[in-house]
Amino acid sequence: MAVLRFYFALLPAVLPVAAQVLPARDLLAKAQIAFSENQRRDIHWNWTTTEVYLVLDAAEREKQRLPVVTVESVIRKDGRRCNAVLSWGDGVEPYQVNGDADARCAGQDPVEPPLRIASLLQSLKATVEPSSGDFYTVALHHDKARVHDERPEVRCTASVEATVRLDRTTLFPVHVEGKLVDSGCEGVTTAALHYGDDATAERSQRALFKGTTFRMDFALQKDKYGHQENSYWISTDQHWSCPVGRAAAVICYNRRFVLTAGIPKGYLVKDIRTTAQEFGAQSSTRFDSVPK
Repeated sequence: MAVLRFYFALLPAVLPVAAQVLPARDLLAKAQIAFSENQRRDIHWNWTTTEVYLVLDAAEREKQRLPVVTVESVIRKDGRRCNAVLSWGDGVEPYQVNGDADARCAGQDPVEPPLRIASLLQSLKATVEPSSGDFYTVALHHDKARVHDERPEVRCTASVEATVRLDRTTLFPVHVEGKLVDSGCEGVTTAALHYGDDATAERSQRALFKGTTFRMDFALQKDKYGHQENSYWISTDQHWSCPVGRAAAVICYNRRFVLTAGIPKGYLVKDIRTTAQEFGAQSSTRFDSVPK
């Protein structure tokens, strides 16, 4: 039986009227710059995330509820970030909860998952949709010619049908919603298991199967000291729904959960809520990945 694994420069204040008619790829290129510039501001911020997992049947009836997990973004000795478990809803003690960041994050997948905002913004098949108010809307389309590209992030992006909403002032992607309509995001990894009597490693598949739907919303966190250049967009809310097929279990933050039997067309649904906190002084860190 299969096992799934969940990992999951500012522009001028007023854009010229011509930006309203930019081609989709030009809008996405500017959005990519805004996204990249925002990542550099994470040196001022930290965050805590709560994740809720449900298993639903084909009729969207709840069949199983996994323990709620709360994680925090911590900084390893090499400056990279990772998410370390703070608490499990069923009272299980988090792995290495009193250890340093490197110990708490040991055994996490070293390969960044291919479904990433930065990669989606490089889609070669996109169109501008009718927009109004404070946003531009760009549609990303299935790119069959690139689904088998040797680069994981390219074939994953090519497998996505999505809508990206860009803030009209900064062109930052504040909302991304889509569906995997092809298999380019799938992949196998080895998950280290940190809980239970048999702490070992287990081969598993990332929960990025064809049919997965996702939604990510970003909100601007304003610098509390009044320095606008330190304000930071963060993904505050996410929703994921992944087909489980005949999977026997899922692995979440290096913990294995056996799935309820008899749900051949069910879904594993994950809802994520993130709260950001600003550091009191600058730290030297490197931003690794969103979503969390």
